[in-house]
Amino acid sequence: MQFTLLDLATKKTLILPIPPKLMTVITGTKVLTFEPTVLGEIELPRGRLSNQFTLEGMLPGEDTPIDDRDSELTPDEVVAQFREWEESKRPGGKELRFIVTETDWNEPVFLRNFEPDYSGGYGNVMYTLTLTEQRPFTVKEVKPESSGKKEVRKPKPKPKTHIVKKGDTLWAIAKKYNKKGASWTELWAANKKNLKSGNPNKIYPGEKVVIPAGWLK
Repeated sequence: MQFTLLDLATKKTLILPIPPKLMTVITGTKVLTFEPTVLGEIELPRGRLSNQFTLEGMLPGEDTPIDDRDSELTPDEVVAQFREWEESKRPGGKELRFIVTETDWNEPVFLRNFEPDYSGGYGNVMYTLTLTEQRPFTVKEVKPESSGKKEVRKPKPKPKTHIVKKGDTLWAIAKKYNKKGASWTELWAANKKNLKSGNPNKIYPGEKVVIPAGWLK
């Protein structure tokens, strides 16, 4: 039985020199727990937990008398590879594939934790390795529900133009369109740049006077 990790980006393979002495697999249903005052504790299943693998074992040193090794990697080489994967800047961790021969375990994972212990003799390194199943996810944009009614926007009123006739005055035009003759000063301010005379008391037939939008009803 071989324990292999494959780097999906570089296709580099790491085979543990010897199988771990212990592998724990945590799998099951994700549960949300509530504690209502009256009903007591209620557990509701909400999807599946990602599988988690915890391996405990030894990386044998070169002087350790083990003849049947699955790879010739030294403890330093194995630790260096795990450290490289731990430092990956990829969101969600380095994408790996965990394969255990003679079993059905062949899953995408990321390196959750690697703890080496150099206290062993003969150059041996004891370790604890934790891998978590890497499951794809997508983020969907949630748009607010529509009432089904399309918003009707009223078109902005187009500015109205008054053609000056003989006998017209700004006071009379203001009275006609705004019901207030005294608002002729507003009419003058809006049009004085376009009128021939610089005198508000003199406007000429044929000139165009733009009526302020606020007057239109």
